[in-house]
Parts: sequence; structure tokens; C-alpha cells
Amino acid sequence: MRFYNGRMKMRHIAWAALLTVAMQLCQANEEQMKRALKLWEQQEAEYRAALDVATTPEQRDSILPPSTGEVAEILWKAIRGSTGVRNVAVDSSGVRGRLNGEEPKKINTYEMDEEWAAPAVVWFLNHPESLVKIYEGKPQKLAIFAQALLNSVRYRHYASPLIGKACAKLAENNGADVYETLQKIYEHNTDPAARAAAALAMSVMLANPAMAGEEGGRARARAKRIYLIRQALVLAPQDEMFGAVSLTDAAQELIYRIHQLEEGAIPPRIKITDVRGNERLFPVVGKANLIFFWDPEEDVGLSIMRKQEALTTKYPQLELCPVVVHRDRDELQKTLLENGVDLCYMDDERGSAGQAYRVSQLPHAVLVNEHSRVLYSGYPDMQLQSALNAWQKEAENNAQPPANHRPTAPTGQSNGLLPPTKKSSPPLREMPQF
Repeated sequence: MRFYNGRMKMRHIAWAALLTVAMQLCQANEEQMKRALKLWEQQEAEYRAALDVATTPEQRDSILPPSTGEVAEILWKAIRGSTGVRNVAVDSSGVRGRLNGEEPKKINTYEMDEEWAAPAVVWFLNHPESLVKIYEGKPQKLAIFAQALLNSVRYRHYASPLIGKACAKLAENNGADVYETLQKIYEHNTDPAARAAAALAMSVMLANPAMAGEEGGRARARAKRIYLIRQALVLAPQDEMFGAVSLTDAAQELIYRIHQLEEGAIPPRIKITDVRGNERLFPVVGKANLIFFWDPEEDVGLSIMRKQEALTTKYPQLELCPVVVHRDRDELQKTLLENGVDLCYMDDERGSAGQAYRVSQLPHAVLVNEHSRVLYSGYPDMQLQSALNAWQKEAENNAQPPANHRPTAPTGQSNGLLPPTKKSSPPLREMPQF
């Protein structure tokens, strides 16, 4: 009996010693994390100060932002240690867990899951390229630890007031698990700023057609997006940031896109001039329009514009509006003549048309139906052609009444001529075959 008690005592001493060592290591890693983050704050402060004293655009362009390399190495060493496994069948909020659509299972846990590691997790979520650099040439490990970071948010840091600072970056993902994580932050975090950021991030993600499908379709997703934006504006403290911009500005931009640029929206009217200086308003009311922003020096846009005649022949009811950025008029006329382009309009010096349609890359196409509703907006790939064909088919069906059709008095109601879903569209980035 005495021998047994002695063994039990020794076991307790061993466990106590291990626990002491673990606590010391944890404290050391936390201190290491704090030092690395302080170093990052200093580097960012120096960068901003250098920009403030720069007097010319050339000086500002020569100032490079701080490199994440040194800080990333220190931070990752502090939080990457393995601590065991977690059963994700039921998470801490009582919600049945799911990982990438699979059945619940046990997952590895790391020091990044500890409460003290939240600042480092937020840093890595906002600088994902630093993790890519750490595991360069090791895609399997990169995938494992990238998922581990997301898991640490989903099962632990979703309740942290700091996590709102990573929501804008999380919104750049398209995965359902990321959306569910944001939803968990919105529903269970007690910090208003974090909830506001999560709500806005969810609204951003619902712009993706696949995510909208999960919500029951585009119309329901649109309604939810508007609701989430309003919630974000109500919850957000004054001057709250969403990534690099204020949350208020980001919300207003989303509202603009929903109401004027996305499918089903009524697009902005733009006043532009042709190469002879004649002004015209687009979209032309009562007609289908294809507004096409392009650059003669860019191959894809130029290739499409060289097929201008084929395009207008194939879709005779379509009003074509090719737009280039402001430039010397004589030079533009010469370039168009050399490339066999007959019709073209030019944006003003402020780039008002491009700004109104939020054109971020060229070429960019916007298809609008005769009811002044956006059917497509984006890169002119095969999805554009799919939308064009769907519009033309719908227009032909409406122009030819079925047999035994009796004309009726107009009701004044539109039946919403929108193209079918693009699930069967050919692959992206292939050129339209006009």
C-alpha cells in the first residue's frame, strides 16, 4: 500500500512538472508573439511617417511597405506548436460542426487555438502571403496550416473582440466554411465592432453566385445582403475600419453595387462622346445595350472590337457602346482606323463612365436588357456570350406570340427578362465566338 501511494505521488509530481514546463513555454511564446507584433507596429509607423514627409509622387512610389518576413517567422514559431486534438462534432456554441462538407471528426489543435494567440491569428489572416512564403514548395503543409488558422477562428477566436479586424480579409474567400465562421462571429461575438465587420463580410461573400445559391437564390441573397449591411451600419462604432477603408464607406460602396451594378440592378446613366465629339447617353432606354470598356493596346479587348461587325450582325437589336479612356482624339481616330474599328466612344478626363461602372480591369463588359436591368457585368468571356444568347432567345420568344394566341390589353407589368442561371456556362476566360 505504501509502495502504491509512493507511485501515485511520483506520478502527480511528474504531471505537475510537465504542467509547469507547459505553462512556462506558453508564457514564453506569448511574450515572443508580443515582441514580434510590437516590431511590426514600429515598422508600420516608420512606413507611414516616411509617406507623410514625401513631397512628390516619385518619392512616395520609392517608399516600400514593411516586409512581413521577419515578423512572420517569429509569430509562426510562437503559435504553430501542436497541443492535441479536438472533437468538432459539437463546437463550443452547441452547433454541430462540419469541415469542408465532411462528417464531424477530430482535428489537430495548436497553440494558435489558445486565447492569448488571437492577435497572431488575426495578423496571419490579414497577411496570408506570409504563410505562403513560410511553406513555399510545401503545398500539403500550407493547406494543413491554412485550414488550422481558419479552424482556430471557427472553434475558439470567433468570440474574440479582435477577430473583427480580420473579417474583411476572410470575405475574400469563397468557401462555405468561411461563411459559416463569419456567421458564427456575427451571432455569438459580444463585441459590436466585430459583429458589424462579420455582417458586412457576409454581405460581400453573398455576391458570389455559388454562395447566393446556398441562400436560396439571387433574390433572397440580395435581400439578406441589404439586411446585413444595415445591421453592420447600426452595430459599427464611429470610424470603425473594414480592411483599409472605413466600414461606413465599404457599406455604402456595397449598396451602390447592389442597386446599380449587379445582375437585376438598374445601371447608372453615362454621358460620353464619340470620336467626332458628339455626346450621347447610355444605356439607351428601351433597347438592350452592351457597354464595353476596352483599351486599343490590350489584346483581348482589341480582338473583340475587331469583330464589331460580326457582333452587331449576330445581335441586331443590341445597342453597342465601346468606351476607351480619355486620350488625344486624333490619335484615337488613327488607332481605330488602323484596326478597322468604326464605332467608339471616349470617357471624359475624370474617367466618369469607368468610375460609375467601377471598372477595375480592362476589358469589362456590361449587358443591359431593354427593361434597363443588368444581365451581366464582368470580364467578356463565355459567360457574357451565354448571357447574350439567353437574352436574344428571350427577346425572340417575346416577339413571336404562340399559336392560338389572343392579344390582351397591356397590364403595365414587366415579366423580368433575366437570363437563366449560368451553371451550365462554358469555362471562364474563353473568348466569345461572335
